Amino acid sequence: MSEVENLELKREVMLKLINALLEGEDLNKIAEIVSLDPNLSVKLLKFINSPYFGLKKEIKSIIQAIAYLGYKNLRDYIFLLLTSSILKNASKEEIKRVIKFAYLMRELAKRLMPEYEDEAFMVGILDSVYQEIGDEIKEILEKAGVSEYVINGVLREDSKLGKLKVLAKKVLKLCDKVTEERGEEVIEGLPELAKKDIVESCLIAEEDAESILSIL
Repeated sequence: MSEVENLELKREVMLKLINALLEGEDLNKIAEIVSLDPNLSVKLLKFINSPYFGLKKEIKSIIQAIAYLGYKNLRDYIFLLLTSSILKNASKEEIKRVIKFAYLMRELAKRLMPEYEDEAFMVGILDSVYQEIGDEIKEILEKAGVSEYVINGVLREDSKLGKLKVLAKKVLKLCDKVTEERGEEVIEGLPELAKKDIVESCLIAEEDAESILSIL
């Protein structure tokens, strides 16, 4: 691992940042919070200047990095960092599966409940944290100002996002076959439209997870 990958991040700063992003604080305030953790600043600049974005000119300031990313993308990135920091003993493949599940949740939500695709991503990325630390996650998420809708999605399978999570876990098992064979014929007993949606969701989730994992 590189020195940047090994940098320890301050959880309290990430939680404060998530809260500020959800509250829509101004750009200078967001940059100020990021700067509270020098390691987070380094990671953010590495992220924005990675081949993932393909910038022609290097971004050197935190404010520029945040402005380019936008609040939504920055929030997603911080959730990914928070999750990987809590699951610090997980292997790279395990982290990739966590990320893939989050992107799969988003893709399924786009098709089934598009108004909640961002919340679905959060539930997807946080599910593995819940499995690791249990009910302690509720306090962490409340501290970060995460909505009750997302918290219920993480904790309760009978909630709207909880039901989507159950479905996504079933689909994830099919995704391995889809990404190996890259064909709709691997999914039997589903309507054609459902097959197409599942194949597309699996392939997008796999590609997004692969891309983001390389620069976490």
